[in-house]
Order: sequence, then structure tokens, then C-alpha cells
Amino acid sequence: MRILFALLTLPFLAPSIAQTGWSVLNIPNSGRYDDVYFISADTGWAAGGPNGWIRKTVNGGQSWTLQFTSPYYLRSIEFIDANTGFAGSLNGQLYRTTNGGTSWTDISPGISPAPDGICGLSAPTADVIYGCGLWAGPAYLIKSVNGGSTWTYTDMSAYATRLVDIHFTTPDSGFATGTANPASAGGVILHTVDGGASWTTVHTTNALTDIVWKIQRLDAMIWYASIYSEPTNDDTRMLRSTDGGLTWTQLLVANTYTYIEAIGFLDTMHGWTGGDNTLWETTDGGLSWELIPLGANYNRFFKVNDSTAYLSGQRIYKYRADISTSIADAEPQRTAHRLHVSPNPTNGRIIIDLTLDRSTIADLRIVSSNGTTEEQLMKRKADAGAYAFTVDLTDHSAGFCFVVLKCNEGMLYEKVVVK
Repeated sequence: MRILFALLTLPFLAPSIAQTGWSVLNIPNSGRYDDVYFISADTGWAAGGPNGWIRKTVNGGQSWTLQFTSPYYLRSIEFIDANTGFAGSLNGQLYRTTNGGTSWTDISPGISPAPDGICGLSAPTADVIYGCGLWAGPAYLIKSVNGGSTWTYTDMSAYATRLVDIHFTTPDSGFATGTANPASAGGVILHTVDGGASWTTVHTTNALTDIVWKIQRLDAMIWYASIYSEPTNDDTRMLRSTDGGLTWTQLLVANTYTYIEAIGFLDTMHGWTGGDNTLWETTDGGLSWELIPLGANYNRFFKVNDSTAYLSGQRIYKYRADISTSIADAEPQRTAHRLHVSPNPTNGRIIIDLTLDRSTIADLRIVSSNGTTEEQLMKRKADAGAYAFTVDLTDHSAGFCFVVLKCNEGMLYEKVVVK
């Protein structure tokens, strides 16, 4: 079984990794910080995922102040200036601050219909703010043109089954990423030039179970995007555009499967992509990649300038191109949820034992080797606790299938051998 998210960990071991530009910042372990946003090299905020934390630094990540704790999973954070910012939860709350994060107010009651969750935020100006969701579906866009005082909601199901990330460069021009509609077209990148009134599909991955998870603008012409997929796909891929996002080329990261969410480049040659406890690095523009040890549960890469970047994950990680640092050994991990299938191998009948350590959106499925969903066992907001499912695979041809759990905290899966 691959375990792709950690909730609780033990303290750091002694530093032992060779010199690198990355360092692990002095911030409490949140299991996963889902997002990070900086208004300068020194001042930024981190959204603390399952712990609902919002933490602020004013010294480049040397120390972090806890400003707010939401009872809900915080996925996204975006600031307009030193005072005004927004944070989105996976339960539908949208928080706003007007005093630099000292206090936060839930403004989601002003959005109709109510969003299920807000995975991505983008504020091209102080007045215009966009949000999108949800990783588990449905697909929708929210928009404010008055600094967050009022909002509109747009059903995006004509273009996508789910949306995860959004990035606008002007009030009218931007991109949204997720899974296409139909989902058989794979991951999707959508483009608008009229403020979201209409959208054009500029790329689909055409691989079942793909989600285009994160998108990064390096400059006006160069863009990157990560491809989240499931273990039914036997490789690891990412996307690059050299014409401002109008066309995209798929690049191979590895010819074996790894779980990917984060992506970010410091320049056209040097970049990273990763997820779980796997981080890939390229120094030739994505033509070749090497694994580097750093941390776990990467989700958002944030470039501050040509020499400084931050990466959210189990902790917050900082890259300085001009400083060599030494990072600690990876922290031992304890999973947020547990999944067990027995017997395995099987002649047909299996019992799936699932333990959720916290409430989450749970998407539990039996998936064939080609990525087709054979049986949907659960897809809803589920409370913490133990669940058991009995599934008859007698009609499944000999070979293998996967039991896949996708949730707010990441993904668990087990390959099941059918005799």
C-alpha cells in the first residue's frame, strides 16, 4: 500500500543531508500546509490544512505566529496587500482579513449557492478575486469585483467535473485547472479572456484519473502545471507552455508512477514537482529529473524572486539559490487514515477496512487496471471512525485492481491481486 499523506510525525532527526538550497523552516508540523502566500521575501502566510491554522511570518520564515485556527480544513490562501487576504476551506468557508491576519471573518454566507469548498484563489487586483473548487467535484467558479463584499457563483460543469487551481493575470484573463468533462478526457486546463463569462479548453491530458492540480506562471510566456494521477497510470508527468498558456506540452518526469501535486520553477531550467514524500528536481527545463530528499506532502510552490521560493508541505520549506544549507533527515510519518484489504491475493471476495482519523471528504472506489471505476463505495463528507465494506470481485478477470481512497488529506491505495 502506498501512503501519500502524513498527519502526525516525530521530531527531526539530526541533519545529515548534503549541501542544498533548501531548508526546513521553524514552523510546527501541520501534517500538510496546503498553501502559502508571500507579499515580499520576508512577509507571508501559510494555510495549515487539517489543523485549520493560519500562520504568519515577517522574517522570511525564521519564525511563525499563529493568527487563526479554523475548525475546518484550510486549502487556499491569497493576499492582496499587507492587510487584506482570503483563505478558503474544504467545507465551503471563505475567510477574509483586513488587518494582516490578526482577525478573520467568514464571508461565505454571502455566496449563493454555497460552495462545497474553495481549492484555489487568485486576486489579480485589489477589487477582483476569483476562487474555484472542488477537488472532489462539482466544478464551479466564484468571483468578486468589489474586494470581496459580494460574490457571484458560476457552474463550470460544462467544462470540468472538478476544479483545483486558478490563476488570473488580469481581471479578465486567467486559467483554471482540474478534470475535464467528460472525465475520460483526463486533466484539463481552461482559459478565459472575458472574466470567466466564457471558457476555452486549451489542453486535456487524455488519461483517465488525471487531474491538472497546480498551475504556475513563470513569466508572460512560460507556464507549468502538475498532473495528479492514480496508480493505474504507470508514469509521472507534468505540463509546460511556452506561448502564454495557449498550448501545452507534456513532459515525462519518471516512467514509474509517483503521486504529484506541487510544481514550481525558479527559472526556465530549474524546477521541482512532487507529492507524498517524493520531490523531483530538474536543472535542464524538465528533460530529466532526479529525486531529492526534503520533507513530505508538498502542495504549493511559491516563487518570491529569482533566488527565493517557498514550498508548502508537512512543514514550510525555503529555497535560496545564493545560500547553501543543510536539511534534516525526513521525519518519520504517521498516516492520517488507514486502509486495509484482505485477503490479498483473493479468489474474489475482499473486505475493506477503512479508518478515518478525522472528518474528511472520502472518495472510496474499486478501480480497474485501466483506470475505470468498477464500484463506487463512498463519496461524501464522512465522519471520523471505522468503516467496513465487503466486495465481490468474482466477475473480475484474473489480474489486479486497486482500492483507492482519495480524501482532503491525500490518497491511500492498495493493489489487489485477483486469482
